[in-house]
Amino acid sequence: MTEPAINANFEGFYAKRTGARTYPTEFVVRIFLAQYPGLRFAKPAKGARILDVAFGDGRNTGFLCEQGFEVGGIEITQGIVDQTTARLEAQGLRADLRVGRNTSIPFPDASFDAILACACCYYCDEGEEMRDNLREYARVLKPGGTLIASVADSSSYIFEGAEKLPDGSFRIARDHYGNRVGYRLHGFADCAGLEAYFAPQFQDFSIGHASNDYFGIGEKLFWIVCRKK
Repeated sequence: MTEPAINANFEGFYAKRTGARTYPTEFVVRIFLAQYPGLRFAKPAKGARILDVAFGDGRNTGFLCEQGFEVGGIEITQGIVDQTTARLEAQGLRADLRVGRNTSIPFPDASFDAILACACCYYCDEGEEMRDNLREYARVLKPGGTLIASVADSSSYIFEGAEKLPDGSFRIARDHYGNRVGYRLHGFADCAGLEAYFAPQFQDFSIGHASNDYFGIGEKLFWIVCRKK
């Protein structure tokens, strides 16, 4: 799938939600507001700079703003940026939202204390790998900065019938949302493989896993919190 095609798919998808109320993703709320024995995460202080990658309808962007953070964000089209900017402004919130991609983040080196990559760091444009995404994330993080991400389990529903490629990504064959058929997503089979893949840029890993049956849709994913080396 070409970049223009997936751009149009997602812009139209989020446009349908314009005006609707949104709610933050559960794992994001848990990581920022709760405590867990296996989670090594120093909660950022108010005023910390956080980048929301692929913010979509802004459900997590608004939550981060409400925690007192200085929030930036990227999305793949200006249309999505405009939709979410308007939604935040209607709530009295502000964030620095820009057009960008996993491998092209339009902020300077060492701009952020933390990155939130909710269901996005494993999306791969043609000619690129997930390793390229992680290198770009590391570039815009400050030394010791934190990456918080959800990452696809390769046994999740989205990979049913998909073609596995040599770089560890899959060309998607089925998608009940209708947005990603023909696009490439990277998947991981276990925590050890996930940690080894992130290790060139990151360290101090906390990893969780979820397996959900949404009435016939079997979603499986990993949560990962780690620090830039």
